[in-house]
Amino acid sequence: MTFQDFLAQIQTLRIEESRAQTEEYFEAVISKEALDPLHKILTAYFGPPLKPGGHPPSGEANRRAKLYGGIRRDQTMYFRLDGNHSECALLWPWGSGVRITIKVVQSKSSGSGGGWKGFLKKLFGGKS
Repeated sequence: MTFQDFLAQIQTLRIEESRAQTEEYFEAVISKEALDPLHKILTAYFGPPLKPGGHPPSGEANRRAKLYGGIRRDQTMYFRLDGNHSECALLWPWGSGVRITIKVVQSKSSGSGGGWKGFLKKLFGGKS
């Protein structure tokens, strides 16, 4: 399955708010009711989460999430390296417990100033 096919699968779910979409990035808000079907799609694509929600982050999860501003206990992170691309999905539950923000990123894995690290720093407000 391609990354674009994967994004298309996510979009079959009920999206409450679509925030951003490019070939390499997707961000939306879903309701809690769509969370189980979303986890099935994410697990089929990524395998099990690198950092499941409700669990403390491992050292690897902390390292991978650093570019995103870190990862909290209540957040979920899926991650994989696919050839020369890294792909990540982040689930950030809202304080109300009713909605979840999902962010999905695909970037080339290359040097520190460019590639996925530079892209993520720009995307999440860091300096490249």
